[in-house]
This record gives sequence, C-alpha cells and structure tokens, in this order.
Amino acid sequence: MRQEAGFTLIELMVVLVIIAILASIALPSYQNYLTRSRAQAAAADLAGLSAAVESNFQRTLSYHPDTRTGTAAVTAAFTQWAPAQSADFFSYNYTPGSPYVLKAIGQGAMAGCELTLNGANERTASAACAIGSSW
Repeated sequence: MRQEAGFTLIELMVVLVIIAILASIALPSYQNYLTRSRAQAAAADLAGLSAAVESNFQRTLSYHPDTRTGTAAVTAAFTQWAPAQSADFFSYNYTPGSPYVLKAIGQGAMAGCELTLNGANERTASAACAIGSSW
C-alpha cells in the first residue's frame, strides 16, 4: 500500500493562521511608517519653503510676495520652491508677516496632520503626524 505525499488540511490551516497573525502585526507598523515618512517629507518641504521665503526677503526686503493661500499660490509666489511629494497628502499655506507662518495641512490619508513652521524657527506638529510635537 502506497501513502500519498503532501500536506494535510490541518497543516495548511496552521500555516494560514500564522501568516494572518504576522500580517496583523506588520500592517499597523507599516501604516505608521508611511504616516511618519509622509509627515517628515512635508517637514522637509516646509524647511525648503522657509528657505525660499528668506531668499525672497533678501531680494525684496519684504515677506509679502503674495497674500493668497494654498499650494498653487505658494508655488507661484516662490517659484524656486516646489513640494517634494504630491498634493494628495499635504497642502501648503503661507501667511506673510514678521514672523511669517508656514503650514502643511494633511489631506486624504494624512487628514488631521498639521505641521507649522514660523519665521522664528518654531516648529509644531499635531499628534496625527506621528513625528513628535517639535520636529
């Protein structure tokens, strides 16, 4: 009598349960990683925008190139700056003044995340950004 080679149904079910447990642990960690990396990219975008604002100030001696808000207006006002990531995750606002205020406001998957940088280099982040309150 010949015995069949292969896996039993119980063995396959055990393997599937182990894979499901590993996936349930890994998925939240991966989502947190994505949130932090997107927020850090937005923080880098704000630092770049701050450099563009200061560069504009050096040329014009004014923090008031454009009083409109939104990513398109900010990009138009500071042509030497463009955000590194797509507008799907953050929109950028510029409020002129002394000190000026730059904001990256999360949208879509990053809704609730708000990063702020002002002319005095004070940085804040909401808890939803997962990068700490002072990045």
